[in-house]
Amino acid sequence: MSTTHRITGVAAAVLLVASVTACTATAAPTGAAPTSTGSSAAVTGNPASGLRSVRLTVADGADAGAASGRSLRIPKGWRAEVWADADGARMAAWLPDGSMLLTTGGQGGLLRLTPRSGDRAPAVQRLASGLDDPQGVAVTQQGGQTVVVLGEDSRIVTWRWKDAALTDRRVLVDDLPTGGHGGKFVAVRNGIVTYDIGSGTNDSGADRQANPDRAVIRQIGLDGTGDTLLATGVRNGEGIAHAPDGTLFTAVNQADQQPYPFHDGSGKYGQRDQAYVNEHPNDQVTRITRGAELGWPYCVPDSRGKLDLLDLGSVRQPANNPDGDALDCSTVTPTMVGLPAHSAPIGFVFTRGSALPDAYADGALITTHGSWNRQPPRPPSVSYSAWDDDTRTLGQPHTIVEGFQTASGSRWGRSVDAVPGPDGALYVTDDAAGLVYRLTPAG
Repeated sequence: MSTTHRITGVAAAVLLVASVTACTATAAPTGAAPTSTGSSAAVTGNPASGLRSVRLTVADGADAGAASGRSLRIPKGWRAEVWADADGARMAAWLPDGSMLLTTGGQGGLLRLTPRSGDRAPAVQRLASGLDDPQGVAVTQQGGQTVVVLGEDSRIVTWRWKDAALTDRRVLVDDLPTGGHGGKFVAVRNGIVTYDIGSGTNDSGADRQANPDRAVIRQIGLDGTGDTLLATGVRNGEGIAHAPDGTLFTAVNQADQQPYPFHDGSGKYGQRDQAYVNEHPNDQVTRITRGAELGWPYCVPDSRGKLDLLDLGSVRQPANNPDGDALDCSTVTPTMVGLPAHSAPIGFVFTRGSALPDAYADGALITTHGSWNRQPPRPPSVSYSAWDDDTRTLGQPHTIVEGFQTASGSRWGRSVDAVPGPDGALYVTDDAAGLVYRLTPAG
């Protein structure tokens, strides 16, 4: 592996480099039998038409590592390139000067990737080191200045971006709970930072009584005031973004190994049936309003009879809420878009205003990490879901990037985030291979 461009390791402390981003759910009838486990999309993903296998090229100066000689399936006519290598590449955001901010999770770094002319890898600059599991990153404008918002394991911090350097570090929120789903992800709009605090467990109701909060989404002003609770029952809402109408959405990783929730005469109620576990519960994409309740761990999405996996209600979780006493599942915010179970969505970005081709320029990109315990594994991917201005909703997603997993189920990479670039390309991060791919549309 190249020592010139590969970014590794963490420092002992932060180092700033001087020269240097609806309606309510319907409870399932307890006596009803499942009529469907979902469409074929629930099993294999839902590829867009016209995907082609394209061999990855490598930008001059980049180290392809595990992607060497590999291909991705992308829309017809697109090109695919290993653009940059950076260990632990996670979440990305663009600075006003056209350079990319990149978090590296357990590697503890915040990087700046500056594009260079020709077929060359970007210049890589470490802006900060020794960070505590940096994950979500966002860039906004405030008072004529550029502000970078970052989620660390136990805090949300901001910097000013001035003269190609990070300055004026400020801690917005500190002493947040860690462990379990500890990564903090962020979105910012109109001076308000939205951040998630994932659950500490897979499906324990004890998280709902935790102090500080777990399994929630909260908001705070960029000035550090007004830290308030926005939504509860959000097991792991890593994907956070604002839709074209200004409303907030989240993409949620649902629970694993869930017991069969239907009184249908099958004798499976309350048991862990592998066929059910493989395809349920669906991961979620949905709108979040103040006071929203997503149900975890008392209610799970119910996709019976919903072949398109849209507008899903909830059903009671047998172990935590058998009689509905813990939570009335009819009050749970419905799932606008159900994703195949164990997809593990992380990156979630709306594309309106981007330079992507028209076919992908007004919807959401949903980047999934793939399953850890399903057999066969759910593959990592990037999907596109179109936005409808009339209904203010997202439609059924279609996979537009895949190929990180072989036919045997082994993986050479895992997609994390996909962000439209100012050049009209799509940039996809991969924390397993430690790479950033540049996917260039036809024409």
